[in-house]
Amino acid sequence: MVAIAIFLLCLGLSTAVQAEHMKAGPSEGKGGQADQKDMTVQKRGHIIQGDVVRVEYGTYVVKQKDGKEVGLETDNTTQMMGQIKKGDRIVATVNEQNHALSIQAVP
Repeated sequence: MVAIAIFLLCLGLSTAVQAEHMKAGPSEGKGGQADQKDMTVQKRGHIIQGDVVRVEYGTYVVKQKDGKEVGLETDNTTQMMGQIKKGDRIVATVNEQNHALSIQAVP
C-alpha cells in the first residue's frame, strides 16, 4: 500500500515537472522569457521582391533586382494574395529557409 502511494506521488511530481517544462517552451532563455529578437524574426521573416520566372511544384522562382534567382517554397500555410503566375512582380515574406509565409502580386 505504501509502495503504491509513493509511486503515485512520484508520478504526480513527474507530470508537474513536464507541464512546467512545456509552459517554458524551447525558445526561452535562462530567465524564463522568450528572446524578443527570435520571436520578431519568426513572426516577420524577411522580404523578397522580384519577378516570377517560373513555378515548379509549389516553388516560385523569383528573379530579384540584382539578377539573382531565389526559390520560394510554398505549402498550404502560405498566404497567397491573388493568383500568382510567371511574369508577375511579387513581394513575399519568407523565413530563413526561404519558405514563403505570404506572396502578393504588385503592380
